[in-house]
Amino acid sequence: MKSSQTKRPVVIIGGWLSASRDYQQMATVLARPPYNRVVYITDISRREWGEVRDPDFRLVINILARTIAVALAETGAEKVDLIGHSSGGRVARTYLGDKPYYQQVYNGFRSVASLTTLGTSHATWETFVRKFGAFVEQTYPGAYFPQIAYRSVAGDGVRGRRLGRPEEMFAYHCYELITGNGSDIGDGVTPTRSCYLTGADQLVLPGVRHIPHAPQWYGAPDVIGKWFPAE
Repeated sequence: MKSSQTKRPVVIIGGWLSASRDYQQMATVLARPPYNRVVYITDISRREWGEVRDPDFRLVINILARTIAVALAETGAEKVDLIGHSSGGRVARTYLGDKPYYQQVYNGFRSVASLTTLGTSHATWETFVRKFGAFVEQTYPGAYFPQIAYRSVAGDGVRGRRLGRPEEMFAYHCYELITGNGSDIGDGVTPTRSCYLTGADQLVLPGVRHIPHAPQWYGAPDVIGKWFPAE
């Protein structure tokens, strides 16, 4: 078994309007046995997410790139394991890219061994990310880089309903924005079917929710092991 010193560091990038503290519990779990990882949370504030305008996501991509550079420099590792929650998954896929994005090429595929996306709507009709989402899907379709281990994780805890419990009505509104069908099933924010990434290891977690700190969300201690197995 590898020692904790030889394991790759983990970098977490959160979703739209999130803050780094939303992922602190996840980072704490991954730093402890049986994972024993050095974990870095991309420090993007809610204000910075709010400043992003479709299709220009350079502000958050650049912060992710700097975080990964720090992780590699401080640990001496050659690559990281990257986790992207919600919109962070699309940002991560762009960072991996080897083609110009606003005249900048990140070539992040050289620094990443695996990408796990949590509740990321890879296929989306959302107005505020439509152009950016289309760029990612057209430029880097599916599990684009064969040397990277991709895993897309979805939840199916909430069926959207126009009239129902508050959680169901909120889900209906979110799903309608993403797929056009508010009656989809998903994690309460992202429909399960929009999380599928062609060629990736697909995982659907029954009952799991999208929003950090919600019971049984992706980053809950008893859920993490279902999508991030210990080595």
